[in-house]
Amino acid sequence: MIYHDNCNTTNKWISTFRGVWGWDDSYIFVGNRPSKGIDVISTKLKRTVKELHDPLMKVLPCRIHCHPLSVGVLAGSTAAGQVYVWTPK
Repeated sequence: MIYHDNCNTTNKWISTFRGVWGWDDSYIFVGNRPSKGIDVISTKLKRTVKELHDPLMKVLPCRIHCHPLSVGVLAGSTAAGQVYVWTPK
């Protein structure tokens, strides 16, 4: 089991968080409320190894999806209707 504490205590209504498996099942991606970003969790190390965020992102992405054909392309959407996309360099 991998424990992820995203400090989801808030007085605001937000959608529930749903983590997703990465392309080769070595990482899990899940939203993180305090950082308003996405945590990248290593299934091997069983801990957060990276955080994806951007200063323009003002709302937490609660739904995340890995593109099935383009490895490295990740999208996160918010309850407010915003969508953020990360691509490999």
